[in-house]
Amino acid sequence: MSLTIRRLSMAAGAEISGIDLKRPLNADVVQEVKQALGTYGILLFRNADLNPAEHVAFSGQFGPLESHVVGEFNLPDHPEVFVVSNVRENGKLKGAVYAGQYWHSDLSYMKKPSLGSLLLCHEMPEIGGDTMWANMYLAYDTLSDTMKNFLGCLKAVHDYSHAYDTYFAHLKERPPLTPEQRAKTPPVEQPMIRTHPETGRKALYVNPGFTKGIVGMPKEESQPILDFLFRHSTRPEFIYRHRWDVHDMMFWDNRCTMHYALADYDFSVRRHMHRTTVAGDVPY
Repeated sequence: MSLTIRRLSMAAGAEISGIDLKRPLNADVVQEVKQALGTYGILLFRNADLNPAEHVAFSGQFGPLESHVVGEFNLPDHPEVFVVSNVRENGKLKGAVYAGQYWHSDLSYMKKPSLGSLLLCHEMPEIGGDTMWANMYLAYDTLSDTMKNFLGCLKAVHDYSHAYDTYFAHLKERPPLTPEQRAKTPPVEQPMIRTHPETGRKALYVNPGFTKGIVGMPKEESQPILDFLFRHSTRPEFIYRHRWDVHDMMFWDNRCTMHYALADYDFSVRRHMHRTTVAGDVPY
C-alpha cells in the first residue's frame, strides 16, 4: 500500500491517495495519515463511496468516536454518524440544516474537544455549498511577539449555546438547545494559544462560533481583542476553500484549524453529508 500526499494549497490541506478506504490500514499507514493531518490540517480522500458502517470503521482507526450532543440527527443504527442535511423526508429534516455556517472549531466547547472530524459528501448542489478552512498555525505565527506573549497566559470561555444565541437565534429549523443539552455542554475555559500534541506547533485557539469572552476581562475589554483575532485568523492567505464532489471525504484537525460551511447555494437543492468525530484530549 503506497500512500501519496499532494498539497492542495499554500494555506492548508493535502489530498491523500493510494489507500483502500474500505480495508483496515496497517499501523504505519495510520501513523502517516496522522502525521499528515497534523502537518496540513486538512486531508482530502476522493472517491470515498462508503456506507455508514464503513465510514465508522475507517474513522475509528484514528481514535475513539463521539456522538453529537444533538442526538436527533445521529443515525439510529450508527449514532457515531451525525447527519448534516437540508433534505426533508415526509416533511421532516433528515439532518442538521444550516450546520457550520459560521467560523468554528468542532467541540471547542467541551473539556476535551475533538481531535478531528471526517465529513463525507453524499449529495451536493452543482453550484455553491463549499467549505472553507482557516490554518490556525499561520494565524498564530503571524501575530506580533508582543501579542503572542500577551495571549499565551490567557484563557477564553467557549460555550456551545453561544452559536444558538447568535447565529441560530432567528432560524426556526434550529430550535434552542434543550435544558438537557445545555447541561451536557456547560461553558469551559480553554487556552487561547494551543500546542498541538503531535507536531508541537502552537496555534491560535479561538473561534467566533463558540468563543464568547476572555477569562478575567469584562466584555468591553475582551470583545475588541476577540474581534481582532477573528479577523486576523480569517485572512485570505490563511484559508483553503474546497469545492465538494460527491464521495469526497475531508478529515480535518480541530486542534489547528477552524472551518465555515458556505450558504451560497439554492436550499431547494439537496445537500446531504455524514460526519464522524474523533475524540481528542485536553488543550494545553
